[in-house]
Amino acid sequence: MKTLTALTLCVVSSLAFGEQAHAHGGKYRGPGDVVPPGGGGGGRGGPSGPGGGPTTGGPGGPSASGPSQPGSTGGGRPGPGSGPGGGRTGGGGFQLSDDLTRWVYWWEFNKDPYLMLRQAVHDGSVQTGSDDFYLGKRKNARNSLAPSAGQITSEIQPALKRALDDTLERDFDIISSSLIALAKIGKDHKDFRLVDVFRERLDASNQEIRETAAIALGIAGPTSRASAQLDLLVSLLRDDEAGRKASGDRAVNERTRAFAAFGLGLAAHATADVKVKARALAEFERFLGPDRRSSRNLVVAAIQGISLLRLDPKQPAEDAVREQALATLTKYYGRDLGVGRQLLQAHCPTAIAKLIDRDDRRAGEFRTLFARGLAGKHAGRKRAAPDVRRSCALALGRLVRPSDTELLRLLQQQAIDDKDAQTRSFCVLALGQIGGPDTRKILLQRLGKARTLDKSWVALALGVHAFHAYAAADDGNKEVDRVLGGMLRDEFATAKNPDLKGALAIALGLTKYTDAAPVLEDVLLGSVAKEELAGYLCIGLALMNADEAQDSIREVVQSSTRRPTLLQQAAVALGRLGDKDAADELVRLLQDSSSNLAQLAAISTGLAFIGDRRSVQPLVAMLDDPELAQLPRAFAAVALGGIADKEPLPWNSKIAVDTNYRATTETLTNQVSGILDIL
Repeated sequence: MKTLTALTLCVVSSLAFGEQAHAHGGKYRGPGDVVPPGGGGGGRGGPSGPGGGPTTGGPGGPSASGPSQPGSTGGGRPGPGSGPGGGRTGGGGFQLSDDLTRWVYWWEFNKDPYLMLRQAVHDGSVQTGSDDFYLGKRKNARNSLAPSAGQITSEIQPALKRALDDTLERDFDIISSSLIALAKIGKDHKDFRLVDVFRERLDASNQEIRETAAIALGIAGPTSRASAQLDLLVSLLRDDEAGRKASGDRAVNERTRAFAAFGLGLAAHATADVKVKARALAEFERFLGPDRRSSRNLVVAAIQGISLLRLDPKQPAEDAVREQALATLTKYYGRDLGVGRQLLQAHCPTAIAKLIDRDDRRAGEFRTLFARGLAGKHAGRKRAAPDVRRSCALALGRLVRPSDTELLRLLQQQAIDDKDAQTRSFCVLALGQIGGPDTRKILLQRLGKARTLDKSWVALALGVHAFHAYAAADDGNKEVDRVLGGMLRDEFATAKNPDLKGALAIALGLTKYTDAAPVLEDVLLGSVAKEELAGYLCIGLALMNADEAQDSIREVVQSSTRRPTLLQQAAVALGRLGDKDAADELVRLLQDSSSNLAQLAAISTGLAFIGDRRSVQPLVAMLDDPELAQLPRAFAAVALGGIADKEPLPWNSKIAVDTNYRATTETLTNQVSGILDIL
């Protein structure tokens, strides 16, 4: 599904738009071509089915979800030549390969709960967004800009349905973008039911439309026909008679089955019905048994699906299902499947860590298990593959307690000694996630000694540490870590490398050290030509709630019409800061814009992120306009879906956060056609 991956407005804006790009409402969150040989797909690009033309790797269409690239507020890959060892470049200066160890990849996969953008815009303040994230309370005189239920029902849903009904299959970007948008709204309309809308597209000749319809069944969550949704997802995953009938009396192919598996996990996550969760688990277990050698795509989709079950150990019925899920994952992780399958087993530690927390009654045994994996002991082998060690580091970041001295020492040692750079970096990040005075001391000691690449990770880890420490404090005792903030500011002032300065800007934002705002703002105004750095400066200022920087960021928006990546992230920063005029400015730019698709992508993505109801009418007009080309209309559909989204965070952030994005398969993420590449 060549989703309008915002993959990179920065790369795409550098490329000619003579090549056709595709999308169904997507964004690129992660690395470039990281699918290993035989990893379940065609690597970069992947099959798009009939009608799928070549992709540029960049927003081939609406990059709806929001920051869609490192250096923007959302997922994406770094811009050309950015960062140390940022990959070789072609004659025109375009980056041909990525340094996947850069910090930007982790940030882009994990940023959503830190930004909580849509809630900030809709509420006029920044409030508790989830059980794990607290961003402080900041009131704003602005009224809520969320669309009303009546506006969604009378304007947005009918427009999306018209687009589906009036569009030929060859214009699949509009169809797939509209399907995802309707799924994000997740409500039946008086004139149509979502399950029927999605079912009708399962037998399309175009592969992108088929798999989009499958994942849409899960994104929508329970509707008035929740049982039919569940049955359809299960049948598609099984490739049984009912699934084949829904697919036009033909076998359900691997990609569609994998998307159905992800959809089933999302459906189970969205319901409180333990019977649904148990049924989903039983279906996932089919692909993880000892007698099967299922395809990589289906195995990873099943493991990720289990991680989504959201089971409460305090509820006996749910706890029983959870115990079974943990047993299934533990058994699969512990089997000696050979080096080639360790990439798949690597998804088990992070999946388990999403089912429990550091205070869970079973956390101790898994801390021990994953500590062994990080040290290289896995499935009886002398040396665990890097993918396994990386995942163990990420899992320990969620499970280790600040008082677990031995495990802190292990992470500290592996951050120095492990031969794999990514494992070392994930160990540093894990220390930041664990928190506590000991990890703070360890990270501060490393800050002054680390090399540029390592220092970027240390800075990010310190920002994460400060963010969680602030969140954990009682409302009356929340204090900014001014000592840490001062050290990060000093490092920022002396840093020469743009990649490091970007990491320090994000870290300062997470620390909420507003004393650094004037320094960041000054550098921003002199760095507009460096799109990635300028974008992270905008986001850093937004994260620290630097209201006084709004004028400067607005100036960046107005001067960046030819810098679409920066335009998008600056607009997002304004939205995060509560600037009620941000959407107005984007609408004006949208109406005045030329046919530059990168510019359209940036504007539409910004509108989707901000979610301002005043953007609805001009976007509906674009979607309804038959004189417009396919991609601008698809961008409008994506933006409408973002504005009316029922959830505060992108639906795929449930999978993206704390996922080992280096152990990937084509249907997870390949920069174009995986479920993490769409919104």
